[in-house]
Amino acid sequence: MNDSRPEWLEWVEKFSLRCLLVSLVILVVWAGAVLLADDWIISLHAKFLGVDESNLDRFAYDAKLIHYQFLGFFKLGAACLFFIPWLVLRFSRWK
Repeated sequence: MNDSRPEWLEWVEKFSLRCLLVSLVILVVWAGAVLLADDWIISLHAKFLGVDESNLDRFAYDAKLIHYQFLGFFKLGAACLFFIPWLVLRFSRWK
């Protein structure tokens, strides 16, 4: 089987894999911070935004919900932008 491909396709494949790996590292660090240090993150954001102590419980719920939604969007974006192109280029053969 002839495995010759244009050089730019090889470059795009390697670039997609590297971007995917960087995205996964960011995702793991972000998820770890949300899971392990959520109280600290929420109190820090509450100070920045000027949230009162009486509204802190509601703010904590909203902040966690927003973080989990953005984690999902980030994961979906990384899959669509980097994993699918890498997968297609990795398992396709150009003649």
